[in-house]
Amino acid sequence: MIQLPENVTEQKRRLLGPLGRFVLKISNWEIRGEIPNYKRMVLVGVPHTAMRDAWYGLLAVLALDLKINFFGAKWVFTRLPSPITFSKNLDRLGIPWPLGWLQKKMLMRLGGIPVYRTEAKGHIKSAIEEFSKLDKFIIVLTPEGGTYAVSQFRSGFYYIAKDMNIPYVPIEIDFKNRSFNIQDPHFISGTFEEESEKLEKLFEGVEGATRKFTMLKEKE
Repeated sequence: MIQLPENVTEQKRRLLGPLGRFVLKISNWEIRGEIPNYKRMVLVGVPHTAMRDAWYGLLAVLALDLKINFFGAKWVFTRLPSPITFSKNLDRLGIPWPLGWLQKKMLMRLGGIPVYRTEAKGHIKSAIEEFSKLDKFIIVLTPEGGTYAVSQFRSGFYYIAKDMNIPYVPIEIDFKNRSFNIQDPHFISGTFEEESEKLEKLFEGVEGATRKFTMLKEKE
């Protein structure tokens, strides 16, 4: 298992750490590459094609003893995924269940930050203000913003990295080879479109849980 460098915040979990390592091992998942030695950074995971890649991602975090924060749609914290949509409200997708309160408690203890998708404007700016007060942190984002194919990434990773002058670290969620592939860190050096193009080329063809990553072409 990868050893964390000295500047990366570690969070030992007596039960969940060994559990994460055990489940990844019996599932034949690997974590390849190295976590960069930075006190503050953004981890960018692609492709996000199904809820199960998020759960495998959490197992990887537990296995590495990483302390992280991540954004998730509000409904993910209290409801179960469902192929059938019962509500048009983006904050009420999925199926409610009796242990939703426990699900929310566990995800928030793991670093989850619920995002109201119907009121999503401004949460990145607020996050930058709050995280600027911290000496160490790791933020995990999936720039596709959901499990469906998109024509462009969401800009959260870009503005957090740019405004705070911290690196973003691309991570391939590769279901074909059952591996999380940690890439080299990047500092913002261009526009949002230029940085997005870098990520698009890097992730092109990576096989997610339900589809290969490719960016949809916008209709002219």
